[in-house]
Amino acid sequence: MKEKIVKSPRRVPTHLHHSAIDKLDSELSLNEDKGSKANSEESSRWRPKSFDFISAAGVEDTEEEIEEAIKPAKPLEDEEIASGAGSSDAYEPPRRTHWFMTSFLMMVYLIGVGVLSLPSAFVSLGWIAGSLLLVLVVFITTVTGYYMWFLHMKYPHIRNYATMFYKFFGRTGQYIGGGLTYTYFFGILTADVLTMSLSWDSLFAGHHVCVEVWFVISFLVFFIIGQVRSLHDVSWIAVISMICIVAPIVLTLSQIPKLSVGAGAYTTLGGSGFVAGTVAMTDIVFAFAGHLIFYEIMSEMKDVKDFPKALLISQLVGYVLSMFTASFAYVYLGNTTVLQSPVTLTLNHSAIRDAANVMLIIHVISPGVMGGTVLSRAFQRWFQCWNRRTFDDRSWTQRLSYLIWSAAVYGVAFMVASLIPFFNELIGLIAALVSSSTTFGMPAIMYLIEFRKHNPWWNWILALSCIVIGYSLLGLGSYAGIYSIIQAVPNHGRPFSCDRKI
Repeated sequence: MKEKIVKSPRRVPTHLHHSAIDKLDSELSLNEDKGSKANSEESSRWRPKSFDFISAAGVEDTEEEIEEAIKPAKPLEDEEIASGAGSSDAYEPPRRTHWFMTSFLMMVYLIGVGVLSLPSAFVSLGWIAGSLLLVLVVFITTVTGYYMWFLHMKYPHIRNYATMFYKFFGRTGQYIGGGLTYTYFFGILTADVLTMSLSWDSLFAGHHVCVEVWFVISFLVFFIIGQVRSLHDVSWIAVISMICIVAPIVLTLSQIPKLSVGAGAYTTLGGSGFVAGTVAMTDIVFAFAGHLIFYEIMSEMKDVKDFPKALLISQLVGYVLSMFTASFAYVYLGNTTVLQSPVTLTLNHSAIRDAANVMLIIHVISPGVMGGTVLSRAFQRWFQCWNRRTFDDRSWTQRLSYLIWSAAVYGVAFMVASLIPFFNELIGLIAALVSSSTTFGMPAIMYLIEFRKHNPWWNWILALSCIVIGYSLLGLGSYAGIYSIIQAVPNHGRPFSCDRKI
């Protein structure tokens, strides 16, 4: 019996690794005999059931098309894999990740070490601007996360941002949007290499170890663990990584009251100026700008209809952790020379600071490997011109191919981190150029294009507000990024030198 599949703008969705097609065909035939009109009316009224405060009207793909594209994968036997069953040119990973594990993937990619810089951001912004901005950012990123989910439910065969750009803006849009998106993926990976190297350097401060040694060690850690080929496999690491970001925060905050004695801390309602406030604003805004990986995360979910659960949990945990960390440290060390960014550097050299650095090293593995996995798969899919490329193929040739591509990805990240001393400031500029679009502006634009005929007036206002805010951040964030780079260049050493500062 002929299989019914959903056609992709680029190719057949070869990631469908399930075997319920025959049963589905028979059920569809029976339903058609009983009354196709009722089924058509039911599918045209399809709505997401969870937290439906944004209208999903206009999602009019038939229910059978949606259900087929989002079905979880059936585990394949070794004999089936060897014969190529279920994996005809299917390079993409199957749908296996539960929504609860998905929430950990989102938390470690959204929250990360950016939380540790928020106390210093509150110093520059003050209570009013800092608190309101954090609430606004969490709300808007939740809304745009829902927009992306609605788009994925309409086109479940689209598994990355580049293809979604192609869907709405053609080949030119795919090249520009995809290029910016993967550049930011690479930037985050490189920043994670820097963060791990900084933690190693802080852990062994006073031992006079060349900083390039820590870069090499960080590269090896990412490269070895980065041999996993799916975000589902990374999700188990993400659980440990989440613990290893909460624990350093708790350890650091437990010591802050002692450090505040005699420091003369005070807080203010207002900020400390436009330039400092703009730079601090970008720290808060782009701490929640992880939407560029949402399509890859959704495409591996066992039941993508549960994505709102993962989104809400990750956003709620991110907000509580960010607000508590920023407020607590600001109250005790606000406007003092003791407070540093990230806040873990505030600790004196002790066993507690060493423990915090070890856990930060473990934490940063997960977001780094997530970005590296997406990049390695993309490079292999685009450029590998030898052998057959299938995800279920576990042969040594496929493993060797992935080893080569992942070595190239992590190796280039190591080279860039070593070559550009001010890369931490550079990634702020890249975040402003890319995340202002991928997190704030573009999800709303695509949503309005797709569902423009069926949206109420208030939803138009909400989406247009996201667009305006997003591209306002493009200008303000670019200004803050350029300013930070200018200020940082004289304070770093030479590339590939032992005396450079990270």
